[in-house]
Parts: sequence; structure tokens; C-alpha cells
Amino acid sequence: MFRRPGKNPLEENNSLYQDETPLSSPYKYGNNKVGEATHEPPPRLFDPPHQMGHHRATPMEERNPQEESWRSEDETHLPHHFDGIMQEEEPETTLGEGVTFRGELKFERLLRIDGTFEGDLLSQGKVIVGSKGKVKANLNLREAVIEGEVEGNITVQEKLELRGEASIHGDIQAKFLCVDEGVRLNGQVLISGEAEEVPSPSQSPLLPE
Repeated sequence: MFRRPGKNPLEENNSLYQDETPLSSPYKYGNNKVGEATHEPPPRLFDPPHQMGHHRATPMEERNPQEESWRSEDETHLPHHFDGIMQEEEPETTLGEGVTFRGELKFERLLRIDGTFEGDLLSQGKVIVGSKGKVKANLNLREAVIEGEVEGNITVQEKLELRGEASIHGDIQAKFLCVDEGVRLNGQVLISGEAEEVPSPSQSPLLPE
């Protein structure tokens, strides 16, 4: 049998695919068309994280809001009459802890006593008796802050403050007086005035029968 020469059916089918123009894939990586080679690596689902340099937290990042909340409450500072004495001014003269002085002591501005003093204080300034301080003298000053022990009368022209566990054995006369809980006081107290004589039991008026 003789066959009529013609095109191979398989060749006709292949020509259909050869004549079509290459289409671009919607999932292409970059701008490469289908069938073209690419040198870029395909993306991976689980890429390892980029290595970053060591990062040191700034002071703002190290702050703990909860810790600052209670810390700010504990450190709240209230205004006080004696802030100027305790913080702003430095003592002109200081009698240190463990030091004992007996005699007459003169000063002009501010004296702090953390040791033991016995004698006379001559000044129109201010005095601070620390928690370890012991004074055995009459005090006649402009202002005073007592945290320790004083045996003697205290006369202050302006402000007197008794702090902590101060112990006073004597009379007090002052224009303003502030007393903390825990202060021990044995004597008469007069605020903004002259002390009045306390009548003895024999001079007390008799109650009507």
C-alpha cells in the first residue's frame, strides 16, 4: 500500500504548542517569564531570622511601670518648714558623733550636734540636734530641730520641731511647734506667749461646797 505524503499528526499537535507565545505566570518570582531561568532563590516558608547586632536596652526600656508606681508613692516628698535647714544649708559648725564638748560655744548661722554638748550656746542662728546628739544646756535660738536628747529649757523665736524619738527634759517656748509621734516631753509648753506661773496645790482655789 502506498501512503500519501503529508504532515505527521504528531507534528501538527506539536506545532500548536510551538506557535503559542509564552505566557507569564501569576506566581512568578521577579519579572521572569515561564520557561526562563532565574538566578534568584525562591522564597522559603520558614526563613531563619536575620542576625542582628547586640542591642542594649535604653534606660527608658528598662523602666518598670509597676515598680515606678509604688516607688513614686514611697518617695513622694511633702513640703516642710525645715527643708531649708536640713537640705539647702550646710552647717557652719558640726560637733561629730563620739565628740564631747564642755564650755561656751558661739556660732552665727547653723550648728549641728551629733555628739555630746554641755555648757552654753550663744547664737541667734539655728541648731540641729541629731538622733545621736545629747545636749545639756539651755537653748535660746531663732530656730531648732531636735531629734536627740536635750536636758534644759528651750526658747525659740520662730520654729521648733521635735522629730523621731526626741527626748526633752525642760520647758519649751516657741512661736511654732511641730511634734512627731514617739517624742517624749517632760516639761511645760508655751506657744506664742509668755509662760504663766502654774499655781501650787496650796494656792489652788477651793471648790464651793
